[in-house]
Amino acid sequence: MKQYFIEKISDINYRISVNEGNANRRLSSEAYKILLLPDRVLPNNLQSKLKVLKTKIRLKIKNTPDGLIPIKIGNIQNRTAVKYIKMLIDFEEYVKNNE
Repeated sequence: MKQYFIEKISDINYRISVNEGNANRRLSSEAYKILLLPDRVLPNNLQSKLKVLKTKIRLKIKNTPDGLIPIKIGNIQNRTAVKYIKMLIDFEEYVKNNE
């Protein structure tokens, strides 16, 4: 499970770092993949942070026409999107360092 998490989050973090657009658009471009991340590999305090992000993504997808990737996640500003991106990078580092 940890290896799967590392593979998925590494791909997400790479794509977020190289995609064009502001932080919210880059985060949104990986929305569906973020939803697939298993949170069981993280400790409880980090699981809750990931669940908050997933909830925001689900709410946005629910209000987006079928099959489309939302342009941005919820009503968050770019500085908040940057914090979520940093959080995903931290999750990757945490799991890699605690294998």
